[in-house]
Amino acid sequence: MEELLNAKDEVIISRYLKRRIVNGDSWPANFIEDANVFNKNPYVEFDSDSTSFVIVKPRTEACGKTDGCESGCWRIIGRDKLIKSKATGKILGFKKILKFCKKTKPREYRRSWVMEEYRLTNNLNWKQDHVICKIRFLFEAEISFLLTKHFYTTSKSLLRNELLPAYGFYSNEQENDEFYCVKIMSSEGNDWPSYVTNNVYCLHPLELVDPEDEKFQRFGICIFANKTYAIRDKCNGGYWKILHHDRPIKEKFGTIGYKRVFEFCETEKEGYVRNGKDVKLTWTIEEYRLSKNVKRNRFLCVIR
Repeated sequence: MEELLNAKDEVIISRYLKRRIVNGDSWPANFIEDANVFNKNPYVEFDSDSTSFVIVKPRTEACGKTDGCESGCWRIIGRDKLIKSKATGKILGFKKILKFCKKTKPREYRRSWVMEEYRLTNNLNWKQDHVICKIRFLFEAEISFLLTKHFYTTSKSLLRNELLPAYGFYSNEQENDEFYCVKIMSSEGNDWPSYVTNNVYCLHPLELVDPEDEKFQRFGICIFANKTYAIRDKCNGGYWKILHHDRPIKEKFGTIGYKRVFEFCETEKEGYVRNGKDVKLTWTIEEYRLSKNVKRNRFLCVIR
């Protein structure tokens, strides 16, 4: 399953879809067959903590809306993209991206269900009787990054200032400030994520995180950044201000980096409810950087 979760578009089409449609191989056990997935509520049908792979007949050729259900419908947000073989350049199939749009939009920021639909070219499957749908529950920033990759032809053509955060960076050592500095130091070349963001301090925290997310409540979310705070940075509904200035982070041989803390000041007050009660929510960013201007365009920002 781990191999499938990390599989690239080319692999999903050639190794999984083509072998089943063209060669007649059986579907792996971790695939779900559901002809009516477009008429069902993903909030009920799928686990928000895991990725689902569904085999289904395509239902999205005609328009941006599918049949849907009482709660909402799937809408195309990224139309057909050619998927080619990296080795030969041959067209293998197509991919489109859909998002489940609820009829009643929640007041607070939430993650959304996203479907990546893979199909073969007509000469391999002229009936187009089966497609693979990869269904995930994603943050808005993750959806934006997915669409950025979808609309650009290669990863090298992605614009640095349009790339977005990494989520799910957790460790038992995260309470230790030294952990973050060591992570920056140990990230060389391609190890430093290419999908960092310039915009941490230009975004409302609800655009980056879901306050109801269990892992966020426990750990916060760590975002790789290549730009620090600037006094001119503003965002919708508020701005970040420095709460605690630089504090040195020391090891045996001296200072290895610095940590400072920011607080979000809301100019438009949001109402937050937890367990049926109104609560006051304070947003903070703990920003880590190395000393001596080493890798000075690399920061780790932990939002809590």
